[in-house]
Amino acid sequence: MTIDLGRTNSIDVLAERATLAGRSIADVGCGGMAFSRLLAERGAQVLAFEPDRDQAARHRDAEPIPGVRFVEAGADRLPAADGSLDGVVFSFSLHHVPGHLHEAAIAESVRVLRPDGFLCVVEPADGPLNTVMKFFHDEDAERAAAQATLRRYAVPAFEHAATYRYHSEIVYDSFDAFASRVIGHAVDLDESDPR
Repeated sequence: MTIDLGRTNSIDVLAERATLAGRSIADVGCGGMAFSRLLAERGAQVLAFEPDRDQAARHRDAEPIPGVRFVEAGADRLPAADGSLDGVVFSFSLHHVPGHLHEAAIAESVRVLRPDGFLCVVEPADGPLNTVMKFFHDEDAERAAAQATLRRYAVPAFEHAATYRYHSEIVYDSFDAFASRVIGHAVDLDESDPR
């Protein structure tokens, strides 16, 4: 059963369902560490994992974020001790894990969690932004595989499981700002260009 929460955001959904302050939480596939930062702002001690070498190099060169420790690692091999973490979060990242590593990623999450720990996976299933994103990068198959992974491997590993649906408002200053975010550079909208 899916519970509809209306308009909210991922950090508020998690904070309303789990204690974050003072807890050790992994942000797996942390990307630019936006969610790691939000977790730390809520008082968590964050272990941020990212396997991408280029992104990892940027994190090593960046100013440290208070409450966040970065480690270059993939979801299938988390360098954390058994039962050492209170929570594991995949924020828009499970669908980026190669499909053949999904089972290992969930197993690793379960391994590093304390017996009362939680797994939180934020995976966009559908919505208006996904429709627009398809013009740049269609990830429907990867997202469907991630959802199947959760049903097959994650749900049976926990005593309690819940699925929440909610909508977050995302505002961009312009189409160029949006395009820069999703394809890495601004789009020249010169209308005289015949392309």
